[in-house]
Amino acid sequence: MRTMAADHIADAPDLTPHPSQALDIPVPVRWTDLDAYGHVNNAAVVRLLEEARIAAFWQAPAEQIALGAPRPPAALPVSGAGAEISTVIASQRIEYARPLGHRRDGVVVRLWLSRIGGASLSVDYLVLTRDDPEGRAPYARARTVVVLIDAESGTPVRLEPATRDELQRFAGEPLRFRD
Repeated sequence: MRTMAADHIADAPDLTPHPSQALDIPVPVRWTDLDAYGHVNNAAVVRLLEEARIAAFWQAPAEQIALGAPRPPAALPVSGAGAEISTVIASQRIEYARPLGHRRDGVVVRLWLSRIGGASLSVDYLVLTRDDPEGRAPYARARTVVVLIDAESGTPVRLEPATRDELQRFAGEPLRFRD
């Protein structure tokens, strides 16, 4: 059986940010995330990242919080359908380091903000497992650029200073990708 060479992982730079800047979000791996080879499909990895990003930054409506929905560690000024401000994904980059099989214990998506712009954020991620909490051998590394927009006009909306200050707690060094 041919596998991805381990030397690619060993040659990768240390990509784990300081733990105080990152959020570790547990995300389940579903049986349906697997492809015909028994690996988590590349498209399913996008879903893992999305689930972590939502858990980290998107506030549930007040009525759901009253019923016990968790509050995110750092809420953006968006709250889903009907909100005045929403988000769009401007770009997504994923670098797969090694195959990820089904894990009943799920994965841990470590994420942080590598850039806080005027109306956009760059969210960097490492896809890890609980048996590698230091992030020495991530399964994937990724970056998503998220843009806040006015839901009605579709034009970018600048981050308020208070939101920017709140998000600064989760700022860290950007990942370095292989070219």
